[in-house]
Amino acid sequence: MLAETVTLLGDVSDWSAPSEAPFFGRADELQQLGDRLDKANRSEPQIVLVDGPAGIGKTSLVRRFLTGVDEGCRVLHASGEEIEMHLPYGVAAQLLTHVRDVVDVPQGQPAQTARPGVPLPDPIAVGSRLLEALGRLQDHAPCVMVIDDVHWADTPSLHALTFVLRRLRFDRVLTLLVTRDATDPRLPLGLRRILHDDTTLELTLGGLDVPELAALNTAVGPAPLPRSAIARLRGHTDGNPLHTRALLQQFPAEVLGGGSVPLPAPRAYARLIAERLEACAPHTRRLVGAVSVLGMSSPLHLAAEIGSVPDPLEALSEAMARELLEEGTVDAVPKALFPHPLLRAAVYHGLEPAERSRLHHLAAGLAHEPGSALRHRVQAAVGPDEGLAGELVRFAARQSDEGAWSTAASASMAAARLSTDPSLGAQRMLRAVEYLLLAGDVSQAAELEQTVRATSPGAEQHYVLGHLALTAGRLDEARRELSACWESGDAATGTETLRSAAEQMAWLCLIQGDARGIVRWARRGLDLPPGKRSSFLRDSLAIGLAISGDFAQGMASLAHLPASGPRNSPEQLDGLLARGMLHLWNGQLGEARRDMEDAFASHRRGGLPYAALVALGFLTDAEYRSGRWDDAIAHGTQAVSLAEDTDQISILAVVHATVAYPLAGRGDFRAAEAHAAAAAEHARVLGDVNDIAFAAMALALVQSARGDHEGVVAGLSPLLRQDILYRHGIDEVGLVPWRPLLVEALVRTGRTDAAEEVLVPYEASAAERRRWLDQAAAARCRGVLEGARGDVEAAEHAFLMGLGHCERGEPCWEEALVRLSYGTFLRRSGRRGSAVRELKAAWRTFHRLRATPYLERCDAELGACGLVAARPQDAVHPLLTAQELTVARMAARGLTNRQIARELVLSVKTIEYHLGNTYAKLGISSRTDLVDKLTESA
Repeated sequence: MLAETVTLLGDVSDWSAPSEAPFFGRADELQQLGDRLDKANRSEPQIVLVDGPAGIGKTSLVRRFLTGVDEGCRVLHASGEEIEMHLPYGVAAQLLTHVRDVVDVPQGQPAQTARPGVPLPDPIAVGSRLLEALGRLQDHAPCVMVIDDVHWADTPSLHALTFVLRRLRFDRVLTLLVTRDATDPRLPLGLRRILHDDTTLELTLGGLDVPELAALNTAVGPAPLPRSAIARLRGHTDGNPLHTRALLQQFPAEVLGGGSVPLPAPRAYARLIAERLEACAPHTRRLVGAVSVLGMSSPLHLAAEIGSVPDPLEALSEAMARELLEEGTVDAVPKALFPHPLLRAAVYHGLEPAERSRLHHLAAGLAHEPGSALRHRVQAAVGPDEGLAGELVRFAARQSDEGAWSTAASASMAAARLSTDPSLGAQRMLRAVEYLLLAGDVSQAAELEQTVRATSPGAEQHYVLGHLALTAGRLDEARRELSACWESGDAATGTETLRSAAEQMAWLCLIQGDARGIVRWARRGLDLPPGKRSSFLRDSLAIGLAISGDFAQGMASLAHLPASGPRNSPEQLDGLLARGMLHLWNGQLGEARRDMEDAFASHRRGGLPYAALVALGFLTDAEYRSGRWDDAIAHGTQAVSLAEDTDQISILAVVHATVAYPLAGRGDFRAAEAHAAAAAEHARVLGDVNDIAFAAMALALVQSARGDHEGVVAGLSPLLRQDILYRHGIDEVGLVPWRPLLVEALVRTGRTDAAEEVLVPYEASAAERRRWLDQAAAARCRGVLEGARGDVEAAEHAFLMGLGHCERGEPCWEEALVRLSYGTFLRRSGRRGSAVRELKAAWRTFHRLRATPYLERCDAELGACGLVAARPQDAVHPLLTAQELTVARMAARGLTNRQIARELVLSVKTIEYHLGNTYAKLGISSRTDLVDKLTESA
């Protein structure tokens, strides 16, 4: 697959070399592009969107700009193409072809997927490779990355590009994105956000003005036209350079200049191309036609073989003289390419139908890649062809096994069109929509919803409609359709459809907190024969059992998992994420972190991309509870970014919420509130009660850290509603620990009876489950409540019990909270000596974590005991951001900048920037000094 893609690529000179075509105007746009390149050269990465209708001169503008860049500036160019929209990573492969000399990856990446059985890499992996290449290219001069016809780029490449653009933070890179419509729904949501960001320069090209058209007339017209005629011509074409040039070249001056004669329509463009071709020698016409069948460009020898051209260089020379083709090279092999998509379209559609079909048949016979051969055979078909449709179905199935969902969707849609049996065609279209959903092409799938509804009702139709509804957040409709799929299934229904329906139903039940439903549907799916790809069924079963109170059975359902990797099959991977989540809820924080890290890495290599991001979100939660806040903030921020980059909307509430936890603890209220608000909005749109609980917890942590106890009560009290509490499973201890926050807030606002009602069931559940972390939190709340009531003995007993529970577990954030509450109680009971001991222990944890709001409270309590806390002067943490500290620690472990960049999926320039800041803040100049500083502060 990649080999075919690479043969269509040109080298950098194709774009940066001067063009012989006349260029007029656009002085202001060229100046703005130059200014942006200057900023990029100062390590301020820039993005420029060039948009406008076909023929307006977008590509010409970029070409002219590139002729003026410094010779040392490296240019990477790729272009989307309509006939290759479903070729996975076709555009990314073009970009990477330019940098083989600097990227230490095998030739053929990233589309190793041409080999049977090799799964597609995910967009993050491909984006990381491109990010690394860009880092190496910009050492001596800025780098320019150009993607033309973005609206025709394949979806996996667009996701990878979004990933890259969000991580160019201190890089010398100028990115030029050229498209007809920046609001095209095909573009991923994350990319559209970038395109419309305030920092992106949008150059919307309009038509040329009268003086510029006059210059164009002088350059290409048969005779000079008066200014009035030029003005009339501009009004007729809106100044579109391509259309105006076509009219100038086709019609005599008397036709264009005669004020009483209506101007011809720009239909003349197609006629002009036809006349140019007619004036060429037969072998030149055959060459140009063959290139149009192969695409926007082709290796010259391949086009010559298809067109039966004995002397291709002579034919290419004539085509270039007639401005029909341009010359390029691929690895020193000549190629022919069209200067504009409209020119190629005019040639292609101008071919006689029989000739066009014949050329496609020839191209299919010469294609080395099965997908390319099938595409040409589809174009050659003159009507329904069940044999070809069957081949496309089998090809789509192979592509789906490898995770090449976009390619599978394209093949299935073609099979649907070529089917002789309407019922088979409808079934194939249903499968195509499912592939689009799996590919992340949600908008394209949604556009086909009415087509799906028009098919005959059946299990497949119900499943696809249910999946579409669930993706759109229409949960009631999703339940109806998915249930109907299961109920209408019969012997003719494929097990893959039923298993997928069960998986989606289990996921729907998880969204709605229906624990019994999760278990029921997961078991139904697992009772079917296993599929070839990873699924979420084992994870759903374990999670459903755990949140319904049967933790032991949930863990037992995961007994098939090996303790550690490698995880090269679904059997070794499915359920790993759930095991990490169950460990987290059970207070086994170390095991939770291990499984989450393993699940993130393994799912990214070949599992479920969505599951990888869920793992990263819950890893953030585990690190927050463990008191590893620098790691939590780094991973949480990464999770949010990756979810947005790949349009994984359904996980955004969780990842936004979990990264807010440590930010709130540090007193970074602005950032924490922004994440909590984003979590709440995503939860509201999806209607997920569990997500609503996560978002409410995040905001409550912000309010608690601020001392806004009334706000905590107002935000968390709705979770006590009976229709939420007992129907949705959010009260399972360890899942979302919101009750301790609410109990303490109720006590602080004088509502001790209400606090008692909230606390008692939490204490009972924590004790029944023997979850030490929740038992410690419940004991702390009991101590605070009894202290407020004046029962000194009961309060002290509770606090000591809390510390005892912490001793059963491992280092955690909760222990510091218990010691702060206990020390505060002791000080107010007049036992200052004992209070100081507890407060100092809490103070050390707060200082290490930079938990500013809690540190201030601890300082106040110590001050009331007659002590002033002395802040260590050699502490490294207070000066460094979480990202700087994460980078510093990895550098101290001996990792190179490039290795750190790969680990954190950031650019090398960003790593260099963070290390430079770290050295400056700490007053050091080497990694040896860095190791010493971090050792001192440990």
